[in-house]
Amino acid sequence: MSGAAIPPTNRLLRLPGAVIKIYREPWRAQTESAALQRLAEARIPAPAVLGAGRIRGRQLLLLRRLHGPAAGSGEAAARCVVTYLQAVHELTGPGFGRLHAPAAASWGEYLRERLLSYQGALARHGLHEAADTAEALAHSPLPEPATPHLLHNDPEPGNFLLSPTGTAGLDWELAIYGDPALDHARTAHALGLRPARLIRILADHGIPHSEETLAAYRSVHLLGRLMSAVTATPPDPAAAQRHARDLTTNTT
Repeated sequence: MSGAAIPPTNRLLRLPGAVIKIYREPWRAQTESAALQRLAEARIPAPAVLGAGRIRGRQLLLLRRLHGPAAGSGEAAARCVVTYLQAVHELTGPGFGRLHAPAAASWGEYLRERLLSYQGALARHGLHEAADTAEALAHSPLPEPATPHLLHNDPEPGNFLLSPTGTAGLDWELAIYGDPALDHARTAHALGLRPARLIRILADHGIPHSEETLAAYRSVHLLGRLMSAVTATPPDPAAAQRHARDLTTNTT
């Protein structure tokens, strides 16, 4: 790889009515801009893009600042997030993968590419058991949804604001077109829900689901988080230990 080193994090400059978000990599800005455009067209609550530019070689977006408490964790928060994501998942795309270039021929192909990249990174960092899990998943039958749906792909509690008028989603830089069940599995883990609780919420919302698929996607989520923790600058050993433990924990 040539050029300057990739900055370790985004930067946020908070103004009274707006946020300037300076991205660590150009594709993150391109993805977030594309996602926010789709959401604005569908009138789904999310920050509006007020402008774009560059500073010291890094791309930035000027976003309208939204206010409200973060979703937090637990079943009540998960119900709000799942309701919001249900509207998001109605939006579809031309292919699978990152919004700025959804070029994968199928969802399974996209997932296999991601899992094999996790496998390589985890093996290089000596996490051979997790690397074996990633490789086994990559070579197992993977879900093949016919339609690529818009996914948030990073449904952490702080990425959703709650208000009396509804929920708004923030931080769309990792958004992809794919299978909504991946968002559901990520949401359950991020908000501390056991699988049985998640299944009850999905059933209450009339959302089709497969327990086997949700379990596989939980592993995909944890493998990605583990890879990010060990390859971060600097690495995050506490997070890596937590994700490695969760990966081997059988939840019910």
